[in-house]
Amino acid sequence: MLLRSGRRLATLEEAAQSTVPRRRCRAKPDLFAGLPEEILLDILLRLPPKSVLRCRAVCRLCRRLASDPAFLLDHHRRQPELPLMTCGGRLRALHRQARRIHPVFRSPEASRLGLTTDASCDGLLISGQQIFNPTTRQWAPLSPNPKHRVENILGLYRHRPSGEYRLLYWRYPNNLYNMDCLIEYRVLAVGKDDPKIIDCAVTPVETELISRGGPAIFGTAVLLNANLHLHWRKSFGVPYHRILVFDTVAESFRHMRPPAVNPRHVMHLLDMGGTLAASTSKDGMTGMSIFMLQDHDVWAFRYRITLPVVDIRRFQERGDWWAKVVNKEGDVLVTCYEHLLLFDKTGDLVGSSKFDDDLPVVLPFRLKESLVQHTFFQKTEN
Repeated sequence: MLLRSGRRLATLEEAAQSTVPRRRCRAKPDLFAGLPEEILLDILLRLPPKSVLRCRAVCRLCRRLASDPAFLLDHHRRQPELPLMTCGGRLRALHRQARRIHPVFRSPEASRLGLTTDASCDGLLISGQQIFNPTTRQWAPLSPNPKHRVENILGLYRHRPSGEYRLLYWRYPNNLYNMDCLIEYRVLAVGKDDPKIIDCAVTPVETELISRGGPAIFGTAVLLNANLHLHWRKSFGVPYHRILVFDTVAESFRHMRPPAVNPRHVMHLLDMGGTLAASTSKDGMTGMSIFMLQDHDVWAFRYRITLPVVDIRRFQERGDWWAKVVNKEGDVLVTCYEHLLLFDKTGDLVGSSKFDDDLPVVLPFRLKESLVQHTFFQKTEN
């Protein structure tokens, strides 16, 4: 084809033939090629959960290893137990690192459930009528029947014989005139609608503790060695502490003798490195004593934590604050207005964090992040 200038314009066929052929993209070499699976597996086990999820997109080998159920369970066992808190309308988990306190995750989804956290176990949290995994962002209802509401939750645990996650809760019996059983303890498997009633065995101690508001249970249940430990506290009349133990395998109750402490003092049960412990304090502010369970119903005093009032007053000049032991090392979290302080068991300030809004509240629950998959989440997604 000729132009007025005499120049010749190539046809489409000629232009296609003269086009420089594209170079073929060479596949990038596999970064893990030749690396033994044992070494790669050890690397993945040391990564935080979010990094493990990202590694699944690197190559097929990483995806296969990082999706194996045995790996996910082993990875979960290596995760630290993180204290939970709420502040600014969000649920957060705290991690002590490099002498600082920083949130590991923020869960805005929890705001639509009222920011309530009723139980925790194996990286799972109960909020209202939902169970969720904040690490994988998965949610599911406690029961497929929306009319079946589970309230007054005492604890969440894994039933070893069946592998189910079950809830222990209480309610008033249908027969309000049954004076032999003032309340009913029930067990419900997550994702099912057939609760089991636990045999009622009311003792004089329980009868005295139970009021119109239900059992006088203080704090949260501590799950250790397949047992849920519940702290019963009587604060009126003649005060005292009691411990009720629920065997999650046999699903039955028994009583445990508490440490010999002043019945008027504040007491919290906690897990300290796989051992049941109790922290007691006169006012919950200036100091606390740590007792640890040695044998069946035998407690021993370990040490006392004295908090420096002068250091705390640098962050809050007036008013009260709240102190709570949060891990096996004996670290104490102190919440005061707009600040969260971390002290070690010697009373030294090792970390602090400032919050611009409201009072940070440390919850009595801990989170051990998990990527383990559960069938009740899969049913919801399908």
